Amino acid sequence: MSEGTGTGKGKGKGCFKLGCFGCLLVVAVCVGLMLLFGAIQLTTDWGDPTREQRTLERPLPAPPPMPAMPAMPEAPPRAPGSGELPEILLAPLPADFDPSTVRAGRLELDLRKGEFIVQPGPAGEPIKVESDYDTNAFTLAETYDQRDDGTWYYKISFDSKSGWLGLLMRGGTHSSNRVTITVPRDQPMDIVGTIGMGESEVDLGGLWLREVDLELGTGDHFLELTEPLRVPMDRFAIDGSMGSVELRSIGDASPRSVRVNHGMGELLVDLAGKWRNDATIDVDFSMGECKLWLPEAVNIDVARARVSMGERRVKLQEREEMPGAPTLTLNLSGSMGELSVKQ
Repeated sequence: MSEGTGTGKGKGKGCFKLGCFGCLLVVAVCVGLMLLFGAIQLTTDWGDPTREQRTLERPLPAPPPMPAMPAMPEAPPRAPGSGELPEILLAPLPADFDPSTVRAGRLELDLRKGEFIVQPGPAGEPIKVESDYDTNAFTLAETYDQRDDGTWYYKISFDSKSGWLGLLMRGGTHSSNRVTITVPRDQPMDIVGTIGMGESEVDLGGLWLREVDLELGTGDHFLELTEPLRVPMDRFAIDGSMGSVELRSIGDASPRSVRVNHGMGELLVDLAGKWRNDATIDVDFSMGECKLWLPEAVNIDVARARVSMGERRVKLQEREEMPGAPTLTLNLSGSMGELSVKQ
């Protein structure tokens, strides 16, 4: 009986091994089929790389009257070591202008695997998309819709034709693709969407924006405002993934709400600029280094600044309360890494 029992156990182990080999065989067959289909698609659809330069122009409906940009007074020189703050620089809107009555458009970005540039353009011009890419491996598309009330929706998409599998089989090269989007200054709009894996340089200076909400994929991303917005922004939101995210002169947008999240890598947030409103600033990072630069001509309220595991460097000079100046309320948090706040 004991011998029979031992023989039965041996057969059970053998069946288990055969079952594992069968699972591995199924997985190998599936992977092989995927590679085969990918190779067939590469040879039939893509062929040899073909570079092409394309330009898309999208005329937009006539914009509402644009408020004039008030002259910005120059700050008086600051005496070294005096501790005096420069004059508060305010740019009030005209008394008869109500931003809530403006009907705005919506520019949606769906850009992946390339180098992407967004920049301000002349008033009265269409949105212009200039591209240089391999048309056999990647695709550029646009979608436009305009309503009777004058609002509009424009989506720009750029991605590889065969997704990740095709990109890997082709060697993973996408850095030579470039798409430049020029946005007219006189069109009120929201800019939303995704700038995926790759690199981006975004300049929002001088535009008429209500909201910016962008998701940034793996890579290096740089966003700045080279001049103040004509109208303070309502909301500014950035959701980073992995890599480097650098945001410069956010104060020149003067958003009432700022929300920045980043997964892994380096996060640089510069709040310098000409703030015109109180604002709530929420910055959160998961792993890496986060640096925050503060402007001078505002009141600062640090509601939260903590790191669960890592180092926290928040040393602010004492400031006298500045009546009438905007107040920035800071909520800063990180999971693992280093958080530093500098003036």
